[in-house]
Amino acid sequence: MRAAHYVPTAFTHFGGCAVDGVAQLVGGKAPSVEDLMLRLARARGIEEIMAVVRTGARHLVGADGITFIIRDGDLCYYADEDAISPLWKGQRFPAESCISGWAMRHREVVVIDDIYADDRIPHAAYRPTFVRSLAMVPVRPEDPVAAIGAYWDRHRSATPEEIDILERVANGAAVAMTNVSLFNALTQSRLEAERAKDAIVFAMGTLAEVRDNETGNHIYRTQHYVRALARAAQAFLPDLTDDLVDILYKSAPLHDVGKIGIPDRILLKPGPLNADERAKMETHAELGRKAIAAAEQHLGSSPFLRVAAEIAHTHHERWDGTGYPRGLKGAEIPLSGRIMAIADVYDALVSKRVYKKPMPHHEAVDHIAGQRGRHFDPQLVDIFLTIAAEFDIIHQRYMDH
Repeated sequence: MRAAHYVPTAFTHFGGCAVDGVAQLVGGKAPSVEDLMLRLARARGIEEIMAVVRTGARHLVGADGITFIIRDGDLCYYADEDAISPLWKGQRFPAESCISGWAMRHREVVVIDDIYADDRIPHAAYRPTFVRSLAMVPVRPEDPVAAIGAYWDRHRSATPEEIDILERVANGAAVAMTNVSLFNALTQSRLEAERAKDAIVFAMGTLAEVRDNETGNHIYRTQHYVRALARAAQAFLPDLTDDLVDILYKSAPLHDVGKIGIPDRILLKPGPLNADERAKMETHAELGRKAIAAAEQHLGSSPFLRVAAEIAHTHHERWDGTGYPRGLKGAEIPLSGRIMAIADVYDALVSKRVYKKPMPHHEAVDHIAGQRGRHFDPQLVDIFLTIAAEFDIIHQRYMDH
């Protein structure tokens, strides 16, 4: 495999940001997965995204080398690395002749315990290096834009735990790259800025749902449920201004963004979760709040981010105080979280999942009515019952196929 010499394209598209010292990124100590995810959420440019991966991922999986490869048309650009000896930093290779290209083209993780026993590996390019085994994980598997490679100087097979960590890092990098790419458009005009914000919110929400075997239609449906319920509630709740209803509608896709930080072995488990797994799953509400708070720290406070954080953090609270993560009760739960709770539960009930059949609309309505004053705000349930037919119309319009 011989390096091809081309002018950068995809790399410069993402923009860049000077990193004020690796030591500041890692705080002088090896980061945890949670630390790394938060740093990715705060990243302002592709250089910083790569620096976070470079300075953290290798330690987390015990690798002898880490590379960050960017998809550049039909080429794979080895943009950054941290390794015990040089690999391919700065070089571009045709996608069809390197394993990172294979992982991105096939949209799947590659684990190879002996590189010289695998025909997909360009052996000549690897002979000058220390690499004997590797794992390659695509970034944004549904439409890969990059890949993260981990390498070892001995024959070994990456463990499920190591792959899980690499996939979580890749998911975090995907969100960060989406942030960088879309927020670069905010200087164009106010209209373009609003469109970019909506796009990034939907992209982040979609990524979380795709990991949970959901579809983008779940986001569309819950958005419209939230707006329908909020508009109906305006006659009874004067705090629900038109501006707030619009913010609720636009921030609703971020309600489960914290699931990006939940391991696949838990998120995609087909059967019931045990107590430890359930506790881990429930941390997604706090992870979502932290991710949005990190964005707020850099972008400044705004009603949109405040409401988005409320929804992500509190839509699993229950009116009777038995919800999570804080066990809030009654009006202690922000109105945004109480509205989202009804929208989210209704959609879960009437939608088909791999582990259950869809519930008929009338049964879902009866279930929500039966949870009046227990799971849900009693006043909001009463309002929901007056417009339940509108929920059914929304579900039919954006039904999964």
